Amino acid sequence: MSAYRSLPPLSTLIGFEAAARLQSFSRAAEELHITQSAISHQVRVLEEHLGQPLFRRIGRRIELVDAGRDFLITARTALEEVRHGVRRLNAYSKPGSVIVMMPGALATGWFIPRLASLRASHPWVDPWVHTSDDSHVPEEAEIDIVLGPVPWADPGAESVVLAEDRQIPLCAPSLAATLPDLTDAQRLDDAPLLHDETLNDWQSWFSEAGSARTEFARGYNFSDTGQMLQAAILGLGVCLASERLAHQHLAEGRLVRPVAKALGRRSLLFASAWTRNLSRPPVAALWTWIEQESRTPLAE
Repeated sequence: MSAYRSLPPLSTLIGFEAAARLQSFSRAAEELHITQSAISHQVRVLEEHLGQPLFRRIGRRIELVDAGRDFLITARTALEEVRHGVRRLNAYSKPGSVIVMMPGALATGWFIPRLASLRASHPWVDPWVHTSDDSHVPEEAEIDIVLGPVPWADPGAESVVLAEDRQIPLCAPSLAATLPDLTDAQRLDDAPLLHDETLNDWQSWFSEAGSARTEFARGYNFSDTGQMLQAAILGLGVCLASERLAHQHLAEGRLVRPVAKALGRRSLLFASAWTRNLSRPPVAALWTWIEQESRTPLAE
């Protein structure tokens, strides 16, 4: 037996919510463009389904009883969830809709700042940006393109290298101004550090720089790179982060490079998609545009 079999019809929730909010069957009927008897019938069906009254009838007036006030919260929550779900479906039916998934920091720092360029060149393409740190999605998932650090090796999928990336130390200008005027090997020896969960190995960076620092773990930790970058913008420490993800913050002066040295290990950014998705013109157009944008050098 279905777990939903005991639920009341959706239409009865709509009529009940309107009558409870407006405290009138007649005004609810006017709002919903149905007859007052239809509202009364919906409420009666709902009350019979629940096995208890929701309103107290006082002449021509109605008022919620305690059970009605309680159930009104449930009805509003349920109707709002359904309304929100229906709105989300609109993105699937738009002719130029393309669902593209990427880490939140990549969306904020690289993809979204370039959307004006996309609109100028491809006004008929409407990306729906879904942020996630996952690099792979099942074939049946409604995701068209994924940007991330891992390529797909599945049959029926395509992956391309978009760009090589490097990890660089970054901090707020205010914090950089307090650091000693020393070489790269020494300037960050006493600096507060920030960490995320990517392979941004501070120990490797200090070792490559020839620093004498031996403590690398202290400092705030973040599961989200975007949050780590925000903490750096607030002057809470120096982070080791992707130059591509932080590009917009660098370009607008919210972050600066306190030292020139980058981590020696490079990383790659990939675009992946199921080949069948690329047969759709808007997906193919966005795929090509992303490849072109990724080849544009980052401004110093």
